[in-house]
Amino acid sequence: MDVRSMYDKEYLYAYDLQSRDVTVVIERVKVGKLIGEGGKSNKKPVVYFKGKEKGLALNITNARIIASMYGGFEVESWIGKAITLYPTTTTFGSKTVDCIRIRPVIPGGNGRAVRSSTPTSSAPSAGSVSDEDEAARKAAGPTDEEIAAQGDSNDE
Repeated sequence: MDVRSMYDKEYLYAYDLQSRDVTVVIERVKVGKLIGEGGKSNKKPVVYFKGKEKGLALNITNARIIASMYGGFEVESWIGKAITLYPTTTTFGSKTVDCIRIRPVIPGGNGRAVRSSTPTSSAPSAGSVSDEDEAARKAAGPTDEEIAAQGDSNDE
């Protein structure tokens, strides 16, 4: 067990997952106030899970993944839905830091990745991809189609 998980922390951190995927069911989503470096505070949605004490402070990447899996950004539609959390790393400024991401696959579903095609009120024009959308896609990992295409090119 990671010693950092023994401290009294309000939110989930990557080390709480003990290097493994964890499937949880969303119980509620509330506005949380996070205090960052230098005492700067931020409001973020915090997702709480059935049978768990700590919530996950939701970044935009993870919010988009849940929204793509469960029909949009209305958090009421997320309640009772399962997601799979996994520990990984990301770049934050010039540092590589631990983080939690959400697998873009509905647990217990058909095992296929869910493409991010969430509705937004200010959606970009068809065919355009924002930097945040591209970063979310990269963070989510390759789709089944991309994996299959890569396997085909390796056969040559």
